[in-house]
Amino acid sequence: MPAISNTLTARINQPTHWLNGLALSYVIGGYGLAIFCIAADAWWLNGLGVVLLTHTLLWAAYFVHEFMHAAIFKSLKLNVLGGKLMVFLTGSCYCRYRPLANYHMMHHKNRADFSAFSIADFLNTLPGWARQIVVSLEALYFPAVNFILRWFCALSPFLGETRKEDRWRNAGLLLLRGGLFTALGYYSLKAVVLYLFAYVSFLNLLRFIDCFQHTFEVLQLGQPMPKFSAEYEELNTYSNVVSVRWPWLNLLFLNFGYHNAHHQIIYCPWYLLPQLDAELYQPGYRQVVPLGRLVKLYHRYRTQRLFSDEGHVEDTETGLNLEGFYGAIGVSFLVLREPLDWLKLKTAEENNQLSAV
Repeated sequence: MPAISNTLTARINQPTHWLNGLALSYVIGGYGLAIFCIAADAWWLNGLGVVLLTHTLLWAAYFVHEFMHAAIFKSLKLNVLGGKLMVFLTGSCYCRYRPLANYHMMHHKNRADFSAFSIADFLNTLPGWARQIVVSLEALYFPAVNFILRWFCALSPFLGETRKEDRWRNAGLLLLRGGLFTALGYYSLKAVVLYLFAYVSFLNLLRFIDCFQHTFEVLQLGQPMPKFSAEYEELNTYSNVVSVRWPWLNLLFLNFGYHNAHHQIIYCPWYLLPQLDAELYQPGYRQVVPLGRLVKLYHRYRTQRLFSDEGHVEDTETGLNLEGFYGAIGVSFLVLREPLDWLKLKTAEENNQLSAV
């Protein structure tokens, strides 16, 4: 454990329940209020509802992450229960919570990212017209790949043998969530359209934050596991904070941008990450990359990152050179990139061989 003050250590080890309770009440109550607003007749309530729905979904996703690290309750069962509720709100419930949590903890334990299949290989397997549709949608900031990954999670039990034990579970969830959206659409078709708009906005914000936090190796599940050092982890992790000057703005994303501090003490709760970051690092620390510097890169590489790795960052005398930082695709702690025995993928090498024939 890094050297931090005894006061901070005590606060990390003793959760502040009223803060967590207030934040979770906002997520659950705000989500319900947002549904009311997007179904209302007044346009200003509709606008408020879209903003509120986008933000409560965003916080729900980050609370999934908090629950995975057991940073909310001392009781493991309560953390699991809270995590399951949050994945249901975010629409990530078609993968079981524990495998999602285990998959994310592998990221910390092994200092790497993992995938059972390559997004690039999947896209290269598609017919040219279908691949072009996906790439065009991504160019227009519609998170097509994220939706595809979520539908893979939902439908995989019915298409292959890997998760056949989840068929009844996923069928029930599809009926439940489908029934709720049908009821909402019956009451107000406009509300469903606004919900979709808010959900797309939520996914875009979520993956923008997730995109530039690492330049880790991406390993295929089942391959030999290299051993990466703590130094490697630190130098390939980036704190993409909203603002250095006004730290309170980072609450917009539940302080998720303090990513180096998070990787140092993974069970530190969200409300203590700014203090932990301040104790661990000096002002001007090289790994801090404010979000404003990343907007151009997110735009420039929005389709290129579909077919590439996360890229690289160069350390120069004047600071970090981010021009080769393509970023990641998808959100690792909400989507389980499981083995798909029903999907026959061609690797990039196989596609090149076919093209040469």
